[in-house]
Amino acid sequence: MENELLKNLLKLDALTLSEFKNYLNHHIIEICSTHGTNSKIIQDYSTNEKVCLKCNCKLHKNGHTKNGVQKYICPICGDTSSETTGTITYCSKLPFEIWKNVIDNLIDGLSIRRIAQKNKITIQTSFSLRHKILLALKFFLSTITFSGDVQGDEKIFKINLKGTKPANMPRLSKKRSSSGSVGISKHSICVLTLKDDRDNLLLKIGGLSRVSNKMLEDNLNNKIEKNSTLTTDGASAYQKFCEGNKLIHIAIPSGCYTDGKGNNLADINGIHSQLEIWMSKFHGVSTRHLQSYLDWFTYVFIMLKKFEHHKLEVQMCKDIILDKNYINSLAIFKKEFPIDLYEAYGEYHYGIYA
Repeated sequence: MENELLKNLLKLDALTLSEFKNYLNHHIIEICSTHGTNSKIIQDYSTNEKVCLKCNCKLHKNGHTKNGVQKYICPICGDTSSETTGTITYCSKLPFEIWKNVIDNLIDGLSIRRIAQKNKITIQTSFSLRHKILLALKFFLSTITFSGDVQGDEKIFKINLKGTKPANMPRLSKKRSSSGSVGISKHSICVLTLKDDRDNLLLKIGGLSRVSNKMLEDNLNNKIEKNSTLTTDGASAYQKFCEGNKLIHIAIPSGCYTDGKGNNLADINGIHSQLEIWMSKFHGVSTRHLQSYLDWFTYVFIMLKKFEHHKLEVQMCKDIILDKNYINSLAIFKKEFPIDLYEAYGEYHYGIYA
C-alpha cells in the first residue's frame, strides 16, 4: 500500500502536492472520523483471527451496525462483539486521528495540558487517554527477555504522593524539593534496571529501600536466559540471584568504574542519566503512576533503536490500537500503589494508619 501511494503521489506536480498537503492538514480529523473509523482500521490492518474473549471459540459474522461496522457472534456462548471489542478504543467515541495524535504527542513527551490543547480535548480526557495508552504498553513489554551480556543496576526514587486526597494521606503533606540527592531508606523506591547487548531494557519497581534477593526473584525470575552474563555492582543480592538462576556474575567493585577487565556499567548509568532528564520535565510523577512512566520511557528507548522516528509512530499505533489490550477507566483512577505504604509510613500512626 505504501509503494502504491508513493507512485500516485510522484505523478503529481509540486503545486498540487502542496495544495494536497494543506488540505490534509486542515481536514485530517474530519476525514478520519468519517472514512476511517476505529473499527474499519482494525478490520483492515489486524491479522489476528477473531475469537471469543469468553470461551476462545472462533467467531462468526453476524451482520452490521447502523454505521456499517461488522458484528460477530460466538456459536458456543452467543456473546456478540465488534472489531473494537477488547481493544483500547472499545466504547470510545474519539476518531482514530485523535488516538494517533495522542500517541505521537507521547513519543514527543508532551504534557497532559499540552496534549489537550493540541487535540482540542479536555484535560480529563487527555489524562485518561495518556494513561490508557501507557497501561497498554505493559502488555508489550511483559514479553521481553534478556540474554548474552546483561547489565543490571538500581535507580532510586523518592515516594511521591501527588494526587492523594488529604483523607488518604499516610503522613503530613509537605512540599518536595527537586534538588538534592536521594538517599536509600524505607522511604525510597528501588527501580530495578536491566539492559542487554540487543538494546532490550527493563525498568521495574522492585520495592522499598535497597535491592534484595527476594526483590530480584519476584521481579526478574525467568527474565534472563540461563548462562547469560550479568554485570552489576557489588551488592550481595545479585550474587545470590545469579547462583540460583544459573547466570554468570561479574561484580564491579564499589567505587570503581570497571573490574579491570573491560567490564563496566557505563550503558546502564547513561540510561539512568537520560531517565532523570526525561522525568524532570513532568515536575514530579506520582508513585501510583510511576511504573507507567517507566514503561513509556522503556518503550520509546527500545523502539528508537529499531525504527526511525516517523516509523515509530506507526509501529506504536499497531502495538497499542490493533492488539487486544482493553483498559477500563477504573484501572486508572482506582490504581493501587506499587509499594507497601504501611511499610514506609506505618510507624507514623498518621491519617489512614492512625
